[in-house]
Amino acid sequence: MAVSVGVFASPIRVSLPPLLGALPVAVAQKLDLFREQGLEVQLVPLPSQRDRILAFQAGQIEAMVTDLTSALLLVASQPKQAAIAAALYLPPRDGTHLALITPVNFSRIQTLSDLMDAAARRKIQIAVPRQSDLEFMLDQLFQSQGFSLPSELYVGQDNLLVNATWTLFGMTAAAVLPQPYVDYLLHYEFEGKPTLLVLADFAGLPIPPDVLVVRRSLSAETVEAFLAAVKEAATRIHSMSREELIDLAMPIAIDLFFPGVNLETASPEDRARIESAVDALRIPNFPDPSVPDPDIIGLVSAWAKNKGYLSQNLSYAEVVWAFR
Repeated sequence: MAVSVGVFASPIRVSLPPLLGALPVAVAQKLDLFREQGLEVQLVPLPSQRDRILAFQAGQIEAMVTDLTSALLLVASQPKQAAIAAALYLPPRDGTHLALITPVNFSRIQTLSDLMDAAARRKIQIAVPRQSDLEFMLDQLFQSQGFSLPSELYVGQDNLLVNATWTLFGMTAAAVLPQPYVDYLLHYEFEGKPTLLVLADFAGLPIPPDVLVVRRSLSAETVEAFLAAVKEAATRIHSMSREELIDLAMPIAIDLFFPGVNLETASPEDRARIESAVDALRIPNFPDPSVPDPDIIGLVSAWAKNKGYLSQNLSYAEVVWAFR
């Protein structure tokens, strides 16, 4: 049943990143679930995380899906305008969501110890977006090994396709990548592809969720309706067969994660490679939108302060909007 959300008459402009937490939002839009909740939602495509943050700061979008680190930095910069409304995707901690990958043919690195030895000698670079959950995870991984990696060895962009390409062709010794990039990269075959080795899968380490950041000027009823549509999208996803889900979600996923790929114009050989890699992708489990966990927010906030990204730790109440 739709709720009354007439307090926000204009379309709610939302920007989505290439994160799994964005998929239920995109599916909700595709299936007109926002409209069923009485909302007019406009998805605003933006090329990078920096563009999404700048658009939010400039008042050009009302909401965005993002990683937790970026959410905290955004809320810290605009505490009266921005807040985290919900966690949309809780990555599993079983080693299936993230991977530290190296191209062995180029790097000559066989183990995580090899990587740390090379890093200690300043001989390598690792592709990872700075000021991101992936950087947080990489720091956690090395800390768990009693090692501190010099920050200048972190290179890369927030475009994970670029980072993956750099690593695939030996321009960096390794890259930290999330799903679906991990499965796609490991299973996309082409002539001359280097041997890719997973040095670490981050199993057991706490992984931050993908979250929804909203403008505080939205009403509580509007946010509730938005999350109800996302919850329904997750329910629909879980009820679909793999074949049904691929038919629905493949165009959405390609737009989100692999912009520029066009199956209609791809050669038969390229299309076969892409479809083979897609067939190997794991279907994630999308939970209902939930209240973010205070412990992980505290961990990431403390890490960001230690890195100099935040001037002070943020309290849970400062960043999470208790609109319910």
